[in-house]
Amino acid sequence: MLLVDVLEEHLDEAEFRWLQWERSLEAPDFTLDETATREERLLAHLEGLEDTSALDTVLRPAFDSEEAQRVSAATYALLGLGEVDEALVRLRGANAPVRAAILRAMEVSEAPGLASRLLELLKLEDTPFQAGVLEALAFRQEAPVEVLARFFTHEEPRARIAALLGAPSLPEETVRRHLPALLDSAHPGIRAAAMEAGLASGVRLAWEACRRAVQMPDEHAREAMVLLALGGDEAEAALLVGLLESAQLRAHALWALGFSGRVPAMDACVRYLAVPDVSRLAGESFSAMTGLRLEGAFALPPGERPEGAPTPPEEQESLDADLTLRPEDDLPWPNVAAVKDWWAQHQARFVKGTRYLLGEPFSGLVLVEALESSSMRRRHVLARELAIRTRGQHRIPTRAFTHRQRVALAKARATAAHVRAAPLAAPHR
Repeated sequence: MLLVDVLEEHLDEAEFRWLQWERSLEAPDFTLDETATREERLLAHLEGLEDTSALDTVLRPAFDSEEAQRVSAATYALLGLGEVDEALVRLRGANAPVRAAILRAMEVSEAPGLASRLLELLKLEDTPFQAGVLEALAFRQEAPVEVLARFFTHEEPRARIAALLGAPSLPEETVRRHLPALLDSAHPGIRAAAMEAGLASGVRLAWEACRRAVQMPDEHAREAMVLLALGGDEAEAALLVGLLESAQLRAHALWALGFSGRVPAMDACVRYLAVPDVSRLAGESFSAMTGLRLEGAFALPPGERPEGAPTPPEEQESLDADLTLRPEDDLPWPNVAAVKDWWAQHQARFVKGTRYLLGEPFSGLVLVEALESSSMRRRHVLARELAIRTRGQHRIPTRAFTHRQRVALAKARATAAHVRAAPLAAPHR
C-alpha cells in the first residue's frame, strides 16, 4: 500500500505539473530557462511512474478520469515502460478529448519506434483520427514529405493544415497544382497555413496572398498580419499601423507589429501605451522591438492598474463574464510616462529602414539569440520565422520538452550567419 500511495502521489503531481508546464509554454513571463526548471519537476514525477507496478495500480485507471493532463501523464509513462501497443490501442478507442491528451503525450515522447507505428495508423479510414495522428507526426517532424503530400488536398481541414505546416518545403508539383487553390480556400486556417508553407518554399504567390489578406482584413487575418510583419519592410509596417484605427483589429495589429521591428511600429506602440484595452500589448511589442524590459521603473507596481483598465477575470462579478485567463493577462502594465521618456532619449539610435529585434539590427544570429531569451509566448512566432528563412532546415519545436528545443537551437546557431535577413517581399519562385 505504501508503494501505491507513492505512485498515486507521482501521478497527482505529474498531472498538476503537466498543466503548469503547458501554461509556461504560452506564458509572457517565462523564459526557456524558467520553463526548463518547471519541466524538471514534471519529468521527475513522470520518471517515478515508470515502474511496472504502476501499470495496474495507477496508470490504467488514469484513463477513466478523462482529465487531459492526467491522461497525458499516464500515456507518457506507459510509453516509457515500453507499452507502445497498449497506448496505441487506447488511442484508437478513445473519444476526442482523451485522444487529444494521448496524442499530446505521443508528440513529446521519445519511445523507440513510436513514429513508425503512428505512420501505420494513417492508413485507417477514420478522418478525424487521421488528422490527429498526422498532427502528432508533424509535431515530431517525422512525417515523410511523400506522406504529407497525400494530405495537401485532404477533405479534413485539420489534416491539410497539419500537412502544410509539417512540410519543410513544398514540392514543386504542389506549388504548381495545389497552392493557388489552398491560398484561396474558404477555410481561414488552410489559407494561413498555405501562406506560411508558401513563404517557407520561397513562393512569391504566397507573399502576394498574405499582403492581400491584410489589405482587406477580417477577424481571421491575424496570422497574415504576423507573416506580413516578420517578412515585410517599412511599407508593410505602415500597412499594419493603419489597422490600429480599427478597434476590432487593434489587438491583432499590435501583436503583429511587435515582430516587424520597424521604427513606425515602435512609434505606434508608444501612442497606444495609454489606451487601457491594449496598453499591455503595446508595451510587450515595444519591448520586443527595442529591447527595453518593462520592469522596475518602466512598469507599474504589481497589483496596480491604470485608470480605465479592464477588470481582471478573477475580480469580475457578472455571471456572464468570461473568466478564462489569457496569456496576456500576465503581462506587466507599462509605466507610460517612463517608457515615453526612455523613447524620447533613445529614439535617435533606431534608424528607419532597419529592422530591429530586442534592440539589435535583425540578423540570423540575433533571431537565434531571441529564440533563446525571449518570452515563451513570443518564441512560437520567432521559430516560424526561422523555419521560413531557412526553407524549413531549422524548425525549433517550441512546444516540446526544452532539451529537444536546445538541440535544435544549437544546430541553428551553427549556421545562423547564413540565415537570410532581407525582407521576404521577393521570394524566389
